[in-house]
Amino acid sequence: MDDATSLKTAIQFSEDPIKTTHEWIKHHNKNGMFRPFFAFQQFLQFIFYDFDNPYPTFLLNIFIVLVGIYLFTKNFIKKQSLFVFYALFFLWPYTYDWLFLPSLNSKWGLIIFGIGIRLKEKSFANIFKFLLGTASILMKLNVVILLPLSFYYEQKKNNKLSTTYGMILGLIIQASFFFYYPDSYYNTGIFKTINSIEFLTIQNLLVLIIVSFIFFDILFFEKTSDGRVKILSCLSSIFIALGILNLRNSSYAYLGALLFFPIATYLIYIYERLNKKLNLKIYFGVILLIFSILFSNIFLLTPRLQRWSDLDVIISNNFTSKAVYFCEEGQKMINIWDIEKNKKEYSYFVLYPNVYENVYLWYENHKNFFRFIEYEPDKAITNSDLFVIDPFCKESENFLISRLNKCEYDFIYNNELKLIKVNSC
Repeated sequence: MDDATSLKTAIQFSEDPIKTTHEWIKHHNKNGMFRPFFAFQQFLQFIFYDFDNPYPTFLLNIFIVLVGIYLFTKNFIKKQSLFVFYALFFLWPYTYDWLFLPSLNSKWGLIIFGIGIRLKEKSFANIFKFLLGTASILMKLNVVILLPLSFYYEQKKNNKLSTTYGMILGLIIQASFFFYYPDSYYNTGIFKTINSIEFLTIQNLLVLIIVSFIFFDILFFEKTSDGRVKILSCLSSIFIALGILNLRNSSYAYLGALLFFPIATYLIYIYERLNKKLNLKIYFGVILLIFSILFSNIFLLTPRLQRWSDLDVIISNNFTSKAVYFCEEGQKMINIWDIEKNKKEYSYFVLYPNVYENVYLWYENHKNFFRFIEYEPDKAITNSDLFVIDPFCKESENFLISRLNKCEYDFIYNNELKLIKVNSC
């Protein structure tokens, strides 16, 4: 749903790139980050966008992600392991978020990271590699997850750690802005954030199982120097990822996309060691890839496509009452697309072209036209109230179980997303 604000930024950049870049640098600075390339990234991402035919933008996003994946495999994955790598890629829960959400920015950092460590060391190449390393972190902070892998690759190739040092500089710059702006969007207070973390999520437990296995491996099995450095690099990357993901969002969501790379690098290393003993044929990887594509299509891709289809159906429904949408950010964004579809004279993409934090201004000036409203906990449920129940918004599911179980209601729409009308309560 962030695609709306990213598209607006791309439109503004196309009209005034210098001012748009400056305004977004100021915006991110006060939020506790330094992201000088943000506006340009959005422009590149949405350069082909057409409201009547958005598919070229989504195809471009898939292509950009696959370029980053390709560069990573060229640097870290042997040819005989590619089928297994891509099988793991499709089984990762957040792969399709990355492929189908154009506004996500870590893919650009992955590409810059891949180019940086792959460049041959020549006269001015080390300076360029250093700058690319810095730029990768400035594009998106969670690219720092790949920092230990950069160290492993460059020391293995006997390079000068140029990209690695560049990434460290990028981290220092980001950390400086983070601590300089306390109580900002990104820096909500370290102790307050830690207290709010849900440590015992399914994602955390699965990753900790992998971490435990890595410790067991390095203590009792892997004895070669290069192998131990590789494993420790993967382990360091995973720990960095756990820290970032839990401090930002303990449910991971799309933020977990980059965690795939250190985990996959380690799992591929196990596969290669086993393959030396078992001599697995290439068709093992092919079969595993086919299985993973079928499995992920059924259990990962189809529910996402269904949800997006449900959003379109609900927006297209001609109900005139206000419907409660529980999650605040989602509530704002669904109204952007609802008005774009049904009341284009108030289009978010047309109004306030020179106001850069315009989503708040647009929201305040036009919320009377919104059909999707915030949830008010103290407000009593009355007849004919409408509620959107979204499985990606746990607050709405909890409301359905705890509050609406005492009411009689009908489903105006009942699928992955549900639009409920209360009859009596």
